[in-house]
Amino acid sequence: MKSTEANSNTAANLNSWNLQEQDQTAPGHSLHAAPLITIFSMPKPFGNPGQGESSDQSNTDLIQRNAIRSWVSLPNVEVILVGDEYGIAETAQELGARHFGNVEFNEQGTPLVSSAFEIAHRESNSPYLVYCNADVILLEDFVKAIETIHKSDLKQFVAFGRRTDLVIDKEIEFDSISEIEALLTDCKQNGVPATNACKEYFVFNKDLYKSIPRFAVGRGNWDSWMIHSAKQRGIAAINFSEMVTIIHQAHDYSHFNASRYECYVSGKEAEENRRLAGGRHLISGSTATWRLTLSGLVREKPFLLSRSFWADVPRFMKLMSNLMTGK
Repeated sequence: MKSTEANSNTAANLNSWNLQEQDQTAPGHSLHAAPLITIFSMPKPFGNPGQGESSDQSNTDLIQRNAIRSWVSLPNVEVILVGDEYGIAETAQELGARHFGNVEFNEQGTPLVSSAFEIAHRESNSPYLVYCNADVILLEDFVKAIETIHKSDLKQFVAFGRRTDLVIDKEIEFDSISEIEALLTDCKQNGVPATNACKEYFVFNKDLYKSIPRFAVGRGNWDSWMIHSAKQRGIAAINFSEMVTIIHQAHDYSHFNASRYECYVSGKEAEENRRLAGGRHLISGSTATWRLTLSGLVREKPFLLSRSFWADVPRFMKLMSNLMTGK
């Protein structure tokens, strides 16, 4: 079902950020000794052409390559891919990202998010780190938002934002203005905004999250802990949704060996993440203390008085319904 709400402010965001002004440095590189931002991620395995490739694997490869190529095209950004699975090192080399392996796993063989965080802190010299899921397209408004906070009076922060789900079935050329404009038009017309509970990325100062619990990647509860724990320490939690277009490339969940509900809510690994997080923290972990607007940073109201919170409730209920019914 098409949503008229989906990214209705996309054009305004693009104009405000002047996204059509192209950076002249090479994609993924900066004139500075260290880039402002390091994006790190834990991709799924890439396909092995020598062993044949299913349509599901081919779609996963397309989605991940689109995401990573969008990141390396951004100015003042470096990209780190973390993982030992097939094809990650080769794809990193091909697309201009750095690669690090030797990731820790839990007893079920699931990679640990904490291991990726340790690697990013060790290997990056950037003042800001971004953990991002490998199916998410980021555009230049994302960098502009971080630059805005960098120039603000906030010394420490963590930022997140709402994604828009969009079916993409082709390779995107991110050095083409016309292709980016077509992508944004498609997102505005056909994208479906998700709930704030579905957090695809976190932006934070490098001196934060140096050591986090041994959370399993791709399972529930750790993402809400990221925001909740920052707020508990008095660190600003910023919602980027009004100013940043986050495109989540829609996909199925056939790579899971269990239902989505089990992976995110009821399964052993999700429950272990919940234990490590000290609870689910659904509201605290999905609401901000600040939001980024065209006028700059604005204090967010308490969630019961916040329009954005109540606007998000139907999206959250739809998510829970989909999880329960396996959609």
